[in-house]
Amino acid sequence: MMIRVKFLNLVGLLSFTALTISGCSSNVDSAQNTHKSLSSYEQMLRESEAQKNVWDSSLADNSRFKLNINPNAEERRLAASCARTVTRNLKRSEIFVHFLLTELKNNDMPIELVAIPLIESGMNPHVRANNGAHGAWQYIRATGRSVGLNRSKNYDEVYDFVKSTKASIKYLKRMYQDLGNWELVAAAYNQGEYGVKKACEAARSRGIDIKSADDIRLSRGARNYVKRFRAYADILKHPEKYNVSLPRIKNRPAFTRVNLDDNVNSLSEVAHLSGARIETLKKLNAGYLSDKIDNHHGLLITVEHADNLQKAGATVKTSEQNASNYKYNLRTHNES
Repeated sequence: MMIRVKFLNLVGLLSFTALTISGCSSNVDSAQNTHKSLSSYEQMLRESEAQKNVWDSSLADNSRFKLNINPNAEERRLAASCARTVTRNLKRSEIFVHFLLTELKNNDMPIELVAIPLIESGMNPHVRANNGAHGAWQYIRATGRSVGLNRSKNYDEVYDFVKSTKASIKYLKRMYQDLGNWELVAAAYNQGEYGVKKACEAARSRGIDIKSADDIRLSRGARNYVKRFRAYADILKHPEKYNVSLPRIKNRPAFTRVNLDDNVNSLSEVAHLSGARIETLKKLNAGYLSDKIDNHHGLLITVEHADNLQKAGATVKTSEQNASNYKYNLRTHNES
């Protein structure tokens, strides 16, 4: 009898173990299927997000406009006269727009700051002004060096839109920490931080509570710059007020950074191999001072043409740190 009981207990234990293993297997299969479903769902979200107009995405929704700018009559007239120029320049430089909006969002900075490179250069990295300022953000040489933009024999980082934008983000954030007001930051970008700080100190000594750039005494140039800043910001937020539409731009990274093998060492050769327009390559790689390229600085190229380079037989190594450092994730898609 005892032997039979033990035998039955053993059979029960084996049956329970088998059921447990079967259950675990089912759970693993279920988890794998769930993971596959989530991966498919995330991919679907990515593809859906990428097809959006960037101005309809989380990068440019109303929450990204933080300054509550209410332009006066003069500034509205200025906006009306500049609206078509603003939209035209955004279209001409559309390859940089997603990157710039992403950098601003990643640093929790207001979208109105897009107005600064638009005012400075129309977002054109090749611009050279008569006053010695260079690039999309218009740095004079000394200021460029102070924000970490250097020049070598064949490369000038002031003209590199990616590097100059990253440097400008840090520069603007530092000024905001000192000044505490984005309009004052815009004024300081034109007049200089020291001059705006002195104007703020003078205003406070007179008992003025500084709420906007209107509350301090600025140079005529800086005053006009702030007016233009407000006008451009209002165009970005309310283009319909000025009978224009912001250009449709895909909500996805437009370019990537790659390193090439030593057999490819010029922009002209990259254009030939990839099918990319040489004008586009020169705009993306404005830091190069000649046609020659090197792997120290690498190459910015539109995403679709990077694939063409590989198909053409060039050895392409995508940099571990993408030029823009901006990638989609599920959280970003769900915010849209």
